[in-house]
Amino acid sequence: MLRSLRKIPSRKSISSLYLQRKTFLTNDYKCTEAWNSQISSPILTKVNIHDFYNILDQNFTSKGVISAIDVDIFANAIKDPVYLEELKDLLHKLRLSADTGNTLESTHHATIRNFIEFGHIPELIDILKDPLNFGVFLDNYSANILLDKLITSADYEAAAKVASLIMLQEDFTNDITCSLCQYACYKYITNFTPPEPPAVEEKNEKNKKVEEVKIRIKFLRNPYFDDHFDIKDTLLSAGKTLAWISERSNDTVNNNLQIIGWLVYQKYDKLKSACKHIAETGSPKIFTETIDLIKKECQNGEGETKETLEKCVSMLDALGTAETPLEESLKITIENAINKAQNNDISQQKELFKSWIKIREEKLEEQTKRLDRAKRTQLIEEKQKLLEEEEQRLWFFEKEEAIDLQIEEKEKLVEAPSGKTKSSKLSDEEYVPPEILPKRR
Repeated sequence: MLRSLRKIPSRKSISSLYLQRKTFLTNDYKCTEAWNSQISSPILTKVNIHDFYNILDQNFTSKGVISAIDVDIFANAIKDPVYLEELKDLLHKLRLSADTGNTLESTHHATIRNFIEFGHIPELIDILKDPLNFGVFLDNYSANILLDKLITSADYEAAAKVASLIMLQEDFTNDITCSLCQYACYKYITNFTPPEPPAVEEKNEKNKKVEEVKIRIKFLRNPYFDDHFDIKDTLLSAGKTLAWISERSNDTVNNNLQIIGWLVYQKYDKLKSACKHIAETGSPKIFTETIDLIKKECQNGEGETKETLEKCVSMLDALGTAETPLEESLKITIENAINKAQNNDISQQKELFKSWIKIREEKLEEQTKRLDRAKRTQLIEEKQKLLEEEEQRLWFFEKEEAIDLQIEEKEKLVEAPSGKTKSSKLSDEEYVPPEILPKRR
């Protein structure tokens, strides 16, 4: 009896499981039926994906050519996670080819959906973070689905990395995307724990000799940091993302998130100006979480930084304090954005999927015509060559003198370098070594 009772979960555990599984986006937002109908088009269902990959790989190996429409068909025709590595390889090859500028929007979306559906999200983030080698970029719909998936699984570090990629694209038009990015960055910042310093191994300096390794280089590059694409620290990029996205509105939540963003991004001048602007307006309220983060940073600050943070705290303390927690207010902002923009996003996705089917058919027809044209041109050139040979054979005796002249000209071209070798040989034979005299004593 006791064993059976132990298996019954408590109300608290049931509620925690429910909260963990709750998502912001509804199932309708993913447009699963519309996407399945898009990937069930006749062009994609006829593809034998294994043989298709081998053909594309052989063409690239032998000719160095790969087509964007072929990669798009492969990306949309995947039904098994086994072929994700092949898709990654084809994306890299397309990036190396001249046709990379013709990459279709459906290729990006299909790649992201496939990696999310089959649970290869860490590998997907690595691909997104390396656009130079793979060239895959997020759109608003795939970004929302990916962010919702990462936030639901409480992987806030990965969610903050995705949000920073959206910040790098500098597209803040979608309210759902912006609110999810804000939530992901805020959760990552509040749950951030600094990594432990690496253990220092004690070395026996007396017995071990230090070897200097010298490397010859052509030139030294001047150090350069653009403070945008060169940011590698996830915490700094999360702060910048939070600050940039929150600048688009002046309500209470965005003002507080903007202050937190500048604080984490370590732009204390902009932090001070933001606090001054909020203090002068006086209407927005301040969340206790915002002041606590500034005070915590103030304890670790020194010199001018500490003075600036203390001034910010004194300016914000004069304002009223918000009653609800900042995280709850953020969730309300996300829900409002979803209620406002969800239906529009769903209808736009369905229209996009239909347009992608038409675009794929048109591009494939254009490629087929182009290949047929190239094949016909090659056949005509081969036929002309055969006709010229046949004409030369039939009219040999009438054009014998002209043919002999052509042969003589070719022989002169061949003999030209041989004359240089003969002259060099003669010069070697005529060479007289110098006379070596005995040394004087």
